[in-house]
Amino acid sequence: MGDALAVCLLELRGFTALDFARVHPGGALGKQLYLSVDDIYLQHNAPRVPPNATLSETIVEMTSNLLGATAVTDSNGHLLGIITDGDLRRLLQRTDGFLHLLAKDIMTHNKKTIQKGTLAIHALEKMKQHKITQLVVTSEDNRYMGIVHIHDLVREGLV
Repeated sequence: MGDALAVCLLELRGFTALDFARVHPGGALGKQLYLSVDDIYLQHNAPRVPPNATLSETIVEMTSNLLGATAVTDSNGHLLGIITDGDLRRLLQRTDGFLHLLAKDIMTHNKKTIQKGTLAIHALEKMKQHKITQLVVTSEDNRYMGIVHIHDLVREGLV
């Protein structure tokens, strides 16, 4: 009975999910309602290489940022593709002659992205849907902003 009265009072006062998030920001439910990918990707450097980067340059960029991936961008910062550590493992299984390859030769063109400003819980849903561990964050005009990794979402308590 007490719960029913509390819910009625909340509805009468116009108390919304966003109000809940403001008064309980540290909890998992509060974070689902307000935490955006912007709060996460900005915590990391944004690994990127140009399309003509060598395999060695690409691997160095990937490992220096501890995200297991790097974006491939043009000179204006537009996203062209992504290279993940999984892409590199599959490349090694397919061929022996890979040292001459460039980033543009091995990048994934049909990359999974999420738009800047999107709630982090939607990033988690997209990662689960596509069975991936990172998403590239882009602006509305397809400029590369950064990467959100599943470990970030775990650390924030969303998983």
